[in-house]
Amino acid sequence: MNGEVNHSSTRFGGALAAVIAACAAILLGWGTGNLASVAAGVVGAVCIALGAMGMQSAANERRAAASLGIITGVIALTISLGRGTPPLFSLLLGLGVTAVALNATVALSSGVSYPVYLMLRRSLAVLAVGTLLAMCIHVTVFRTLGGVGSTILVKTVTSSTLAMLISLQIGCLVAVELLHWVVPILDDWLPSTANLRHRILEPFGFRLETVPTAYWVFLAMQVIVVFSGWGPRWFDGLLTLLSVLGDVVRAVIGSGVLQAVVGAVILFELVVFAAHGAQHVIIAWMGDEPPQTLAFATGGIAAVALAAVVAVTSALFPTVGARFASAEPWGLVEQLGPATVITGGVTGVLLLLVLVQVVAVLAVRPWVALDSASGFAFGGAALFLGALVAAGLGAPPVVVFCAVGAALVVRDVGDHAAEVGLQIGRTAKTRRGEIAHATGGILVAGLGVGLAVGTLSFVGPVSLPTSSWRAYLALVLLLVAVVSFTVLLATDSE
Repeated sequence: MNGEVNHSSTRFGGALAAVIAACAAILLGWGTGNLASVAAGVVGAVCIALGAMGMQSAANERRAAASLGIITGVIALTISLGRGTPPLFSLLLGLGVTAVALNATVALSSGVSYPVYLMLRRSLAVLAVGTLLAMCIHVTVFRTLGGVGSTILVKTVTSSTLAMLISLQIGCLVAVELLHWVVPILDDWLPSTANLRHRILEPFGFRLETVPTAYWVFLAMQVIVVFSGWGPRWFDGLLTLLSVLGDVVRAVIGSGVLQAVVGAVILFELVVFAAHGAQHVIIAWMGDEPPQTLAFATGGIAAVALAAVVAVTSALFPTVGARFASAEPWGLVEQLGPATVITGGVTGVLLLLVLVQVVAVLAVRPWVALDSASGFAFGGAALFLGALVAAGLGAPPVVVFCAVGAALVVRDVGDHAAEVGLQIGRTAKTRRGEIAHATGGILVAGLGVGLAVGTLSFVGPVSLPTSSWRAYLALVLLLVAVVSFTVLLATDSE
């Protein structure tokens, strides 16, 4: 996989397209009052692009750092989503800049992006499990189930002295049988000198299958008696007849100390079983190369750890939790908890990032001349749509037209960088030619923007009331005219 030739865009051309896209996004953010949220999205795009570049390394240390960088960028995009007005506007611009920045570092349609895909898959698995656990903890699923189960068990066991005697017998049978399953597991975990099988199991060969049939019949009769209406009273009367011996039996059995000791042993054995099962799941998830898997999943693990720290801090310091809840616009923190909101938000944005990659590779690729320029096409389209939304949000017409022109320049510069990278390689020294090409594209786009602004100045200011679809249609048609004119000039200049 690492031996494939990287036919992505040239470094200078890709970086130039990314810078233009970032400037256009910042301009739209400023024009709509979303500067902070859009800036967070741009920072996230840069972090994701740098992380994708680091993923091309074969060293697991660099891959771990790159995974952390990508998740940091995704967190920044999540902040952009939460602080935007409307939220999807800032996220759209952030994803557009991300697509351009990614295409400037890796070819989205080539095997070079495969490590990024592995990182996304591994981190998504960790984040999905973390989100589920955080939600269950916040809504007290485990506490409720444990409380209900323990309450039912304690009431049943302590309902009478006979019930406590039967529970002690059943607990001892279960603990002894589980011992034969737990000891081999502990032997695998402990040093070879421990040899618990020889020290515990060989001298103590008791198993359930060695229990005489007569005892099983006797135990079954006890269970039937304890659930009858007269059984517990009859057993208490029997203990009374035994005088001092009966009082001793009632005190020892009724104190619950023996049952507590046996229950603690069983609980320890169940914990060992659960840890052993989790060990098998983790080993299966890690696959044949655990260090590589951990490197890819570093970002997801760090995000879950961050969510846990925020949740604990919010619980210990309510003022911190209140501020976090007030900063989150949808009120989900109070319903699901801060940890669930963080991990769930990062998971959702990470899935959107995967969707962007899939759309750029599958849906956009048929509309571009080169497969390695699909990210630039996606980013240009996102900026164009962002300009339309910005117009509806009340951005100045000059800002809207400049953003449209920038979207065209991003597409043009990106296509040219991908074409040059395919012909002579990504690392070739092509700065002068690309500067000349970009300058021509910027001049053509500037001429189109000037024409649009002049047309608006001649016709008069165009108001865009939200209830008038004709005004929006006129703006869209005007922007389409600007795009067509700019593309025509660019085609004639080649």
